[in-house]
Amino acid sequence: MLRALVERIRSLEKEVMALREEMEENRRSSSNIIRLGVVASTSKQTVDVTAGQNKATRVPFFVHSAGRVSHYRRPSVGEQCILINLGCGDNLNNSVALMGLPSTNFPCPTTEENQVMTDYGNGMTECYDLDTGALTAHYPGGVKVVGDIEQEGNYRASGDVADSTRSMAADRKIYNGHIHMHGNPKTSKTEQQQ
Repeated sequence: MLRALVERIRSLEKEVMALREEMEENRRSSSNIIRLGVVASTSKQTVDVTAGQNKATRVPFFVHSAGRVSHYRRPSVGEQCILINLGCGDNLNNSVALMGLPSTNFPCPTTEENQVMTDYGNGMTECYDLDTGALTAHYPGGVKVVGDIEQEGNYRASGDVADSTRSMAADRKIYNGHIHMHGNPKTSKTEQQQ
């Protein structure tokens, strides 16, 4: 009877040890499901991410949309991300990277609650004010629009406006320099300049 009891205790001890190993494996796996990481390098559709002492290589990254409407932005080296491990175990190469976490390297372009802002870098920004409805855009490299533009409301320019023939400043020079061979026309404003 004592022998049977000892055998049963040994059997239970093995089961407890197996459960302990399984729990440790589950703990390690669960700690690798979601991790905070930093982009180490980028390519067209994947990133290498460092998460603590681990490195995940050639991991796809999320974009805002990838269907009929699509949006692409390659992540920046040093950008913070959330690494979501879709596999199991310690191998982080079965992960995807969720980009867009602000950090000290890449802070929010604004923290005003009424502003929606995109900072493209190199001074190019777009800021929409939700309260006033105003859009303020800075395009230091200029803007090229392909297609027709229709304008409702006033249009003001601090610089010259031109078409395929000449600028408005050149038209003013022509108009203001024009001399009528038979005298000035009879208008309510004499010598009217543009």
